[in-house]
Amino acid sequence: MKKLFTLLLIVIGWQFGIAQVTITQNDMPQSGDELYRTRANVNPFLNYGATGPNHVWNFTNLTASNQDSAIYQSVSSTNFVYAIAYVDIFLNPNRANHARQGVDIPFNNLLPIDDPYTFYYRNSSVYKKVGYGVGLAGIPVPIIYSNHDEISSLPINYNDNDSTFSSYNISIPTLAYYGYEQSRINEVDGWGVVNTPAGTFNALRVKTELYGRDSINLDTLSLGFTIDRPLITEYKWLSPGYRVPVLQINTTELFGVEIITDIFFYDEPRTLNVAPPLANVICPGSIIPVSYVATGVYNSGGIFNPANIFRAQLSDATGDFSAAVNIGQVTATTSGTINATIPANTPAGTGYRIRVISTNPAYTGNDNGFDLSIGTNPVATATAMGVTTFCDGGSVLLSATSDPSYTYQWQLDGVDVSGANASDYIATVNGNYTAIVTNACGSVTTAAISVTVNDLPEHTFAQSSYLICDGTPVTLAPLNVTGQSSLTYQWLESGIAITGETNATLTTTLSGSYSVEVINSVTGCAYTSSSVSVTIDVIPAIALTATGNTTFCDGSSVNLEATIVSGLTYQWYLGGTAISGATNSDLTATTSGNYTVEVTTSNGCTATSNGIAVIAEPLPSVVTLNASGALTFCQGGSVTLDFVADPGVTYGWYQNGILLSAASGNSYTVIDAGQYSVAATNAAGCTSSSLATTIVVNALPANPIITPLGSTVFCAGGSVILETSLVTGYTYQWTVNGVLISGATSNQYTVADSSGFYSVEVTNADGCSAIASISYQVVVNPLPAVPVITAVVDTLFASGSGPFQWYLNGNTIAGATGSYYVVTANGNYSVMVTDSNGCESASLPYIFTTVGIGQISAGNFNVFPNPSNGV
Repeated sequence: MKKLFTLLLIVIGWQFGIAQVTITQNDMPQSGDELYRTRANVNPFLNYGATGPNHVWNFTNLTASNQDSAIYQSVSSTNFVYAIAYVDIFLNPNRANHARQGVDIPFNNLLPIDDPYTFYYRNSSVYKKVGYGVGLAGIPVPIIYSNHDEISSLPINYNDNDSTFSSYNISIPTLAYYGYEQSRINEVDGWGVVNTPAGTFNALRVKTELYGRDSINLDTLSLGFTIDRPLITEYKWLSPGYRVPVLQINTTELFGVEIITDIFFYDEPRTLNVAPPLANVICPGSIIPVSYVATGVYNSGGIFNPANIFRAQLSDATGDFSAAVNIGQVTATTSGTINATIPANTPAGTGYRIRVISTNPAYTGNDNGFDLSIGTNPVATATAMGVTTFCDGGSVLLSATSDPSYTYQWQLDGVDVSGANASDYIATVNGNYTAIVTNACGSVTTAAISVTVNDLPEHTFAQSSYLICDGTPVTLAPLNVTGQSSLTYQWLESGIAITGETNATLTTTLSGSYSVEVINSVTGCAYTSSSVSVTIDVIPAIALTATGNTTFCDGSSVNLEATIVSGLTYQWYLGGTAISGATNSDLTATTSGNYTVEVTTSNGCTATSNGIAVIAEPLPSVVTLNASGALTFCQGGSVTLDFVADPGVTYGWYQNGILLSAASGNSYTVIDAGQYSVAATNAAGCTSSSLATTIVVNALPANPIITPLGSTVFCAGGSVILETSLVTGYTYQWTVNGVLISGATSNQYTVADSSGFYSVEVTNADGCSAIASISYQVVVNPLPAVPVITAVVDTLFASGSGPFQWYLNGNTIAGATGSYYVVTANGNYSVMVTDSNGCESASLPYIFTTVGIGQISAGNFNVFPNPSNGV
């Protein structure tokens, strides 16, 4: 299925890339060509008949067999006779321009001939066979066509058709005659793409039918006859650039049926070479990669057709492959690598060679081209060149078999020794030594040599020096590093043995440079330790002094100083107890007690100073001030501060740090701002001060001044604006007769209808207030009663008491200021009454429309006034 899919892809892909081609003389064989073709195994069921334009032929399943080559040479390179007969000049009707050596003569099986040649001529219009050359009894004889065999008319294009007739003969007088004639019919019946095992090609297909006839006469027998040969058909696929058909199928007609006789396809020259690199020296039993390069077609396998196998073969030690040994194989059709195994029993030698052969088709490749050596495994021993038991620090030379072709690796207890790669090795440590000896064919390990290295009785000191306090002994006890027993000791001072000091330890109070010599009485190994120095540490006398009075009030201090000595550390003590962190040469003492200092050298030696007594008198209790009220108030206010007094203690009051001489006792009334505190002093003169209490006295605003914006006396219905200065942050409240006026909170107030004494209070941002120093009296006089006009005939009378003023149509009537008015004209009359305060009231209008006196009864008639000046 996979092959079918691949074929479909090939066919489909080439359908879009097919181009019709033309075959010219450049695509015919030429002198100097060496052309290869592979014979395929005949498949009688091969479909070769299908053809046509733009056609795809698939013959990829052809299986390769043997390969042949055709070498074309110049005519002049054949021999002198042929060079004259077929000379390539215009006047020669049988001119040829190249020749091919080999059997291509129809009668080669009838006559004993040798060294045959076929001669061809090629130009732009024709490619033809001109004749042959054969050796008869060692004599070169040209056999020239009477009619040349025109193989192809050129150029060749699709649908071309041509036919030619050719013939030649050869006669031996009085003996025999042989003649051959042939009709060639060419038909270009297809173009497209042809697929073969060697590749894919754009091609023309040419079908050639060959009708041949042999004529034979035997003069001695007076016998002559002709033989018609079976029809031979050649199917050739020609592709530009290839001077041999890329595919050719030959058939012979038998009983009217075409039988395939030959199949050839163009191929690269079949080669099979061993590729480098290949090791010069090979070892028996080793596996080596044999890379090979294969050209040409090899069969991948199919039904009744096994897949090709490439086999690597090994010659004998002389390079002879007559008894070749197969050493590996791979099933493949292209170049690759074979993992080959050299037989373990292969004898050593220096002339071996390797080649690769193929099985389908069978082909024997070239050998690798140079001699190979097959070696043997190394043989080696190791020997100790001295005693193998010694003390640490000694050594022994170990030597393995020396050979320039060997490499070495010494091992200690099975582990490689770094850098130990020579045939000799100097062993200095305990263990079993072996040498791995290697050559090109393998490795061998020598027998082990046991080396015993006795440890030295090594002893070390925990430290290299000791600094001891004067008169204090130190014991030097070296550490037995190796843990050995049966040891003897001898102590040394400055390298000289100390008489009688043969113990494992040494105790001394003297300074010096000490070491110890240790001997193992069993192994005889000796070891002298490194030196350890002992030094005496001396401390100078330390004295204490006080830089001030050692008696003081609690909270004060005195500085104590010790003698300063470089290299000492200090630790102060109070009553024999170490003071944490007090490690300087001086100390500030703040509490009562006996002070001393201990000094320590870098070696840890200590000394203690004299003591100094320090007394810290206690302070009186700190008083707590209490307040009778708020600590913040307005100017003119006050607050009382007091505290609880202790017996035997005197107290002083302070304002802003200044003693208030007039203040005594345990209370004080504060009216001024400031910071107030109390200092308490006890019998020892020690003083403590209370925390300061802060008093804040806020200033009063200035007394507001009221300014009336008009008269403060007016009639009912009038008004006056009272005003005081507007200050940012102030609030205002107006009062009348000492009573708050609701809503009157601006710096102005309008008085309209209420008499009384008006004042204003201002309050600043601190809440402090001030009242106007002068209040204003506002008098609102009532209006007189509204007069009522009544009419008696033509006289209008006003009620109430005057003075009056009469008006007609809103205009003042001159002189009309009495309580009545005699009408002289019709109109709108009114009267205004004014009281003693100047307040006025106007009557309602009175409309008068009749002037004169009406008829009245006599009984009701009165004259006013009386007397009268007339009516």
